[in-house]
Formats: sequence, C-alpha cells, structure tokens
Amino acid sequence: MTKKTVPPAQGAAPPVADRRGAVARILADETGMVDAFMAAIAREIPAYANLDARQLEEVRSIIAWTLRRVLELWSVEGALGPEDIRMFRGVGAVRARDARPLAAVLRAYRVAALAFFDRIGERFADAVSVRDLSALARVWLTVLDQSSEAIFDGYESTGRVLSEDRERSLRGLLTDLLLGRQSHAGTLRARLRELDAELPSTFDLVVVSPAAPATPAAPATPAVPASPAVTGPDQAERAAALVTAALDARAAGEAAELELTSLHTVMDGAGVALVKAVDVILLDRLVTGHDLAGALLTGVTAATAPRDHRIAVHGLRHAPPLVWTERRVLDRGDLEVVALVTGHPDADPGRVAEAVLGPLAHDADTRRTLDAVIYSDGAPAAAARLHVHPQTVRYRLRRLAATTGRDPRTPWNRFAFQTALLASNS
Repeated sequence: MTKKTVPPAQGAAPPVADRRGAVARILADETGMVDAFMAAIAREIPAYANLDARQLEEVRSIIAWTLRRVLELWSVEGALGPEDIRMFRGVGAVRARDARPLAAVLRAYRVAALAFFDRIGERFADAVSVRDLSALARVWLTVLDQSSEAIFDGYESTGRVLSEDRERSLRGLLTDLLLGRQSHAGTLRARLRELDAELPSTFDLVVVSPAAPATPAAPATPAVPASPAVTGPDQAERAAALVTAALDARAAGEAAELELTSLHTVMDGAGVALVKAVDVILLDRLVTGHDLAGALLTGVTAATAPRDHRIAVHGLRHAPPLVWTERRVLDRGDLEVVALVTGHPDADPGRVAEAVLGPLAHDADTRRTLDAVIYSDGAPAAAARLHVHPQTVRYRLRRLAATTGRDPRTPWNRFAFQTALLASNS
C-alpha cells in the first residue's frame, strides 16, 4: 500500500524545523536583544533605573530565560508547564521581599515584549513570516498572561506573609518596650534597623479598655459610672485597633519615611497603642462614642515607656468613680494622682505637681491662689486671704484652667490640684 502525502492545510503551522532555524538565528543575537530589553525597561520604568549591579544582573537573567522559553514554546507549539508557573510565582515572591512595586514588575514584562517585537521587525523580517510572527505573538501574549497571574499570586501571597511577620515583629518590639526589655539604646537601634523602621523621638501612648456598665443608683440620684473594668483580650484588641486606625491617618502625614506612626498590642488585659501624635479631641470622641475608657500619655520615650504603661493600666483599673463623671480619657496628671493616692509602686510625689500644674508648677502666685481657693469659699474669700482684688483671683483661675485644661471648680480637678499641692510640699 502506497503512503499518500497530504499537503499541509491552509493556515496550518509551518514545519517545526523551520521555526527552530529561526530560533537559532534569533538566539545568536540574544545579548543584543537582552541589552535592548534592559535599556527599554530602565528608560520606561523609574523603579528599574536605579537598581544596583546585583539586581540588574538578576533582571537580565530572568529576561534572558523568558526570551529563550518563549522561543522554545513557539518552535514546538508548546505551552507553559507547572515548573514554569512555579518559577514565575517565585519571581513574584522575590520582588515582594525586595519591595519592588508590583505594577513596575508586571510592566517590565510588557515593555520587554514590545522591545522584542521591535527587534524582530528590524533584524529578522526575512526569517519570520507573517504567519510565524502571528504565532509568536500568540505565544508571547499567552506567556505574558500566565506569568503575570503567577507573579501577582506570588507577590501577594508573600506580601501578606511578610506584612504579618513584620506586624508581629513590631508588636513584639512594642511589648518589649513596655516591659523595659529594650532599654539599651544600641540594641534598640539594631532591632529597628532589622525591621526597617524608626521610632519617633517621642510618641504618645494610649491605653484603652471597654468601660464597665454604670453602677445602678437610686431613682432620685443621678447615675454615677463605675470605674472601667479592663476586660478580655479580644475586646481590648478591638478597642486598640479602632483607636490606632483612626489616629494613624492623622499622624502619618507628619512622619519621616521609615518612622512608625502607630502600632498596637494587648498587654495586661488592655489595648495599648503607640501613636506618633494623638489628636486629643478625636481620641476623646472615639472613646466616648465607642463606650471605652482611655488613658493618654504624651512625650513618651523608649526609656519612659515601661513606667508610663504601668501607671496608665493602673489608672484605668483604680481611678475612683469621681474621675469618670468628668472625663473618659485620663491624662498624665490624673494617672500620677491615682498612682500616688492608691500607693502604686511607681508613685512619685515629685512628679505629681509637674503633671497636674504643668508649666505653672513653679509659679508662686498660681500656687498661692490655688491653695487659697481650695481652702476658701469662693473667689472673694480667697482674695481677702491673699489681700488682692477678687478679679485678680478669677484671672489667675482662668489662666490656670486654660494652661492645664482643669477647672478647679469641679470635684475631681479640685482634688487633683489639692493632691498636687500637698505632694509638692511633702
């Protein structure tokens, strides 16, 4: 029986041997072609213009491999296999680790494709027919589609892991700061370098917990809120995350490139947030609106963070109901007073006047006026005791309230001022 030769159908792919010959010619120009790719990528994509020698060599190697793989698949009418997909996924993972923008990575492959077809048209028009060129374009576009998906998947997956690892590491750093484990400045700097982060020179420390239900009172008596109870870690975590997310947006605009603007964790049953700069009005609104109790300490450093954290948690637990009738966020003065009157180990009488009176702590007229007001019945009696006009007393009290944020006519502030005066005289 004689074997009949059937001519190729119109539109069928040319013989593989023909394409292999074209592939050999194209690959003989591989160095020049890859040079053209690299020049186009550096010109078109700013993220690639400043890569170091090692990174450039890595990019060159990947482009050369992609070029050879595309030509190989074209020559045999093949498709990417599982190993190829794993390789591209690995490229995405590496790019996530070195923080190269994903959009720039994906665009580099598109730019290289354009440079490739420009080069083919300039140098190999005689070796590649229109039909061949069409098949080659289909292969390259298919590879571009599949590789982009694999790179995206590798980048996103690795990015999530890195983000979680970094977040976990930063939370560990905050925990160590609050526990006083990071007291040596050199060790702290080295750890921050490893995390590619910087601490602000001073930061604000917010401690929050869900507020306890109000204590029931007799019908004729206004309800008096009980001291907030520091509850379980899930509620504390949600409280800290809520406060941090809202405050971070304000602080981020003022931060240096690597500077941490916010970080939160849960310790001792309370949510703790490190924030570069707290908007006090916003914090008060958040705490009130979400039925939280909070403590805010400003001007905190790595060295002072452990004590500040301890007195903040203690203040939330032990502040008397009198405090919570006037405020939902305790400041440093409130916390120092609570620590002193409840006998906390970190209590320091020398700090109370500074915390409560602020810059007026050493103003003799203010201190004498405040003492007279506390132990007198109104401004006229205080003025008579001081031998000054009542308007002078009222002026000094207004100045005191404006400077400290405390109105001495309210019960808790009056008590805080009295404690500050007593502590400073002890």
